[in-house]
Amino acid sequence: MFLQAITLAEALKARAKHPQARFVAGGTTTIPEQNLGRFQPDGYISLRRIPSLRRIEVTGDGLFLGAGCAMADLLTNPLLEDQPIIRLAARTTGTRQLRSRSTVGGNLFTTRIDRTLPPCLLALEAVGHLVSASGESKRDLGEALRECRDLSTEPEILVGVTVPRTAGFQGFTRVAPRNGGGNAIASVALCLDPGRKAVRLGLGGAGPVAMRAPEAERFAESAIDWEGDNLDEATAAKFGDLAAEQCEPPDDVMASNDYRRHAIKVMARRILERAWEDCHEGR
Repeated sequence: MFLQAITLAEALKARAKHPQARFVAGGTTTIPEQNLGRFQPDGYISLRRIPSLRRIEVTGDGLFLGAGCAMADLLTNPLLEDQPIIRLAARTTGTRQLRSRSTVGGNLFTTRIDRTLPPCLLALEAVGHLVSASGESKRDLGEALRECRDLSTEPEILVGVTVPRTAGFQGFTRVAPRNGGGNAIASVALCLDPGRKAVRLGLGGAGPVAMRAPEAERFAESAIDWEGDNLDEATAAKFGDLAAEQCEPPDDVMASNDYRRHAIKVMARRILERAWEDCHEGR
C-alpha cells in the first residue's frame, strides 16, 4: 500500500486505517533500512506533497521550519541567514542529492544517532509542533526526541519546529569518518548569549538520541566572568569534562563509547573557547 497524502487529516486518517504503515517524506533513511531487512511495513503514507509541512516563515515566536522542508532548503532560504549552525548542520548532511530529498522531520526523528540537525536545534531551544488524531500539541524538542525516536512508527506527525530568536554566538562542530558531507560520529552545538548570560549545549552521538548537557550549561553560566575579558582555561576544561560525563554514547562499528566521550569532551571545551573569543571580538 502506498498513499500520497495531500493534507495532514488525510495522512492521519490513512494511518488509523493502516496502523502498521509508515509515514515517509524523503525516504533517505527508511528505504535503505527496509532494503537491509530491518523491518517490513504494511505500506507507506507519503507526506511529501503536504504544503503546510514545507513552510519556512517568521512568526511571533521565532523562525518556523516545516518538517517537510528538504535540508537543501535550509541552505538557500534567506530567512536562515542569521542561523549559522542550522546551515552548518544542513551542509554536512550527506551529498547534494541526499540534501535535496532528506527532510527536517526525517533528520530529527530517526533511530540513527549520526544526524547533525538535532543537537543544533536543541542548542537553539527549539520547540516541536506535532499533530495527531486528538489535535495539535507543542513540546520541548528534547522531550519529543526522547519520547518518540522514530516518528514514522508513531500515530502523530511532526508539523515543524520553532526556533526562538537568539543573540550571541552559534557554533557547530563534529567528528566524522571523512571530511565534507557525511554522518557524524559525534557532534557538538553551542549557543552563547552574553546578553542573557546563557549557555546552551547540544550533543549528538552522545546517547540514544541527541541531548542537552544541563549540568555543563549551569556550570558555565555561573563560572564565566561575563564582564571580564578572558575565559579561564580551567572553566573551559571543566565544561568539557561535564559534557562528557553526561553522555551515554553507544559502542558500535563506527566508534567506541570512550572515543565518542573523549571527542565530545574536547569539542565542548574548544567550542566554548571559540565562542568567548568571538563574542569578545564583537564588543
